[in-house]
Amino acid sequence: MTASEKRESTPGPETSRRLRALDSPLLHFVVLGALLFFGQRMLLDPEPEVVVRMTTQDVAALEKGWRERNGQAPSPELLQALIDSHVQDELLLHEARALGWHLTDGIVQRRLLRNQRFLEEDESVSDRILLERAFDQKMDQTDLVVRRRLLERMRLLIASRVRANPPTEGELAAYRAENLDFFRRPDRVALSHIFLSRDSRQEHLQADAEALGLRLEAEKISPEQANEWGDPFLLSHRIALSSEESIGRQYGPGFAAAAIRAPVGRWSGPIPSSYGTHWVWAYDRSPAEVPPLAEIRTRVENELLRERERAAMVDHTARLRENAEIVVLGQIP
Repeated sequence: MTASEKRESTPGPETSRRLRALDSPLLHFVVLGALLFFGQRMLLDPEPEVVVRMTTQDVAALEKGWRERNGQAPSPELLQALIDSHVQDELLLHEARALGWHLTDGIVQRRLLRNQRFLEEDESVSDRILLERAFDQKMDQTDLVVRRRLLERMRLLIASRVRANPPTEGELAAYRAENLDFFRRPDRVALSHIFLSRDSRQEHLQADAEALGLRLEAEKISPEQANEWGDPFLLSHRIALSSEESIGRQYGPGFAAAAIRAPVGRWSGPIPSSYGTHWVWAYDRSPAEVPPLAEIRTRVENELLRERERAAMVDHTARLRENAEIVVLGQIP
């Protein structure tokens, strides 16, 4: 190397000072501290994967919708539940889109094509271009049918994971034992009745009913012989073993309350109903009981699985919330 080359390769005074500064332990300490600080911030406070924002107008729309459907404003607790439900839906929709379902689901595609075809004047535009335009307009995020379809698929996915592990016999027996009141079968009665029409008999209804009762008792008339003594009736003259609630749905709550207490093997009445009045003969009564597991196994299993599905949904959305930023303007204090 020549002398001139050595001079060119030798750093000048200013460069030497910069190099010595870079070798400074103090600088190394400051840089390392900064890296640790920002690294810790990133680990402890990572950027949220999704942001859900609700404006005061969004909250007001929830409140208005409830008022229109139910005729009164929601309570603060109910409004908060509506907000939470909306946030949950938004989190599930974000996950559905992350899975690409808005791009592959057949129902979603047909809905977007139908909407966009309605807006297009040129009928020669291809389906591919129509879909691109629909996505450009964010129709997949605003259309109610699309949103409902994606939410339905997410809920079915979570439910399918639960139902992939059916409960054991022991779990079913334990669930039945823990919920005896829920599975208790109410008092039931089986009966026949003679009907006297309010429309046909008008002011004579009560007198006719009392006279019929005296004749039934005096002549020991059986239920099989008695139907011809009454008026035509659209419903059946015989009711199979049924609960008070079930009878009440057809004949009215007053009739059901009296019929469920009617003694077995004799005429009872007159009992008014929504249609007129009746004389009732109870054939059989079954007291309230909790049926054995073998008899109600399907019902017990379905209820247990539904409870597990609800719990799975709560857990799933809680995990989604951990990586999300939820901003609700006008939040209920």
